[in-house]
Amino acid sequence: MKAIVYHEFGGPEVLRLEEIDKPVPKDNQILVKVRALSVNPLDWHFMEGIPYIARPIAMGFLKPTVSQLGVDYAGTVEAVGKDVTEFKPGDEVYGNKFGAFAEYVVATSRALALKPATVSFEQAASLPVAALTALQALRDTGKIEAGQKVLINGASGGVGTFAVQIAKSFGAEVTGICSGRNVELVRSLGADHVIDYTKEDFTTRPERYDLIIDNVGSQPLAGFRRVLNPKGRYVAIGGGGVNDSRWTGPLINVVKMMTLKPFVTQEMKMMLAEMNKKDLDILVDLIQSGKLKPVIDKTYPFNQLPEAMRYLEEGHARGKVVVTVGDNIEPLTPPAIRSTDSASNPGPFLVAFKLVGVPLAILILPIIAAFILNRRFKRDHPDARGFRWGYYFSIMSIVAGLVIGLFFDGGIIAVLVCGLIYAVLAWFFAERHHWAWITLTILSFNPIAWIINAIYLWKRWTEPAAASATG
Repeated sequence: MKAIVYHEFGGPEVLRLEEIDKPVPKDNQILVKVRALSVNPLDWHFMEGIPYIARPIAMGFLKPTVSQLGVDYAGTVEAVGKDVTEFKPGDEVYGNKFGAFAEYVVATSRALALKPATVSFEQAASLPVAALTALQALRDTGKIEAGQKVLINGASGGVGTFAVQIAKSFGAEVTGICSGRNVELVRSLGADHVIDYTKEDFTTRPERYDLIIDNVGSQPLAGFRRVLNPKGRYVAIGGGGVNDSRWTGPLINVVKMMTLKPFVTQEMKMMLAEMNKKDLDILVDLIQSGKLKPVIDKTYPFNQLPEAMRYLEEGHARGKVVVTVGDNIEPLTPPAIRSTDSASNPGPFLVAFKLVGVPLAILILPIIAAFILNRRFKRDHPDARGFRWGYYFSIMSIVAGLVIGLFFDGGIIAVLVCGLIYAVLAWFFAERHHWAWITLTILSFNPIAWIINAIYLWKRWTEPAAASATG
């Protein structure tokens, strides 16, 4: 069969149309002939290998560990294993399975459901990841209730268009955030209020919300907390978006939420959809009752799948982007090449260097500097005990100050202020002022440093004054 594969990370131009073995269903599997599929941010994350920090864990460090892409599809059952009783050949189905960019896919009944007769293959293929994410984010993570005020950031995208409609089906008062060209679309989906983010910053408005679904991460976490009720819930859709760092993705926001959680009454979580047949059937019920309708922005033929990926990755899709799969598949049409491709896709060895070399340098260079400073101190004070650990901790404290400034999204001024504060504390620390030592230990936010410094502090402070270091 024909399938879209890739053997290196990069833009849509790395995608290839190749002949691979047609899968054979096992006893508990179903073979589906794919008629339509949809593209998701998950697909281009794997295609480009971003965020880079995820490569060693899930994608492959220097090259992809898997060669096929795609997860959402709809089609016709061609064959079933002997243990399958829920489906039979000829059934029209839709579901979720990795490797869906192909003529055929094998699936299990866990992530497969019958397609409603009133829904096209294209509409059904748009449902699994985006619609289930919206449903589970609102119902399970957000604990939505009738009458609540719900804000949906990124209301015109794949998850957002489903989230607006599903939130309304729960009886919520919905506010959608989108660009001006999508205001009428979001309003037509049932949103009670629509805010054009190009004209107004919703985080400065007086309205407060019980639940926020954030699909795009376009605002600092502090901005969302400002418009969230004290007992409200903030749900970030996992996987990351076009606004996230290519190096860390949504990881920084996850760390921020975990850091803030003990100190705030608001509940903040990140979620990823969990595929299951029960929720796929719920989506069918919502569609048949008229409460949910897929929004499809563009439809491409299979040989233009790279262009579909390009369009989705630009971040301006209205609803879902769908690809049809016919019986006669033509050679791939190369996507339009962006002039920024080479700059935005560093080579594998540069990625490896930054993921491994930079963290090691941050750890090792201060050690080297500490030994140099300690040697100089010993030369000037031959009878005094050295201060290697003190110098190292001082240097790392300055680094920590800069990182904390970046962490709290305060801009360059906040970064410099944090770095300066830690640098001043580090200087007093090196001068062996007890208050600076205690302050820096606490502000390291590192329990291991607390233990090490408590031991080191006690040993150094109990030394006779004549034998201890004074600078």
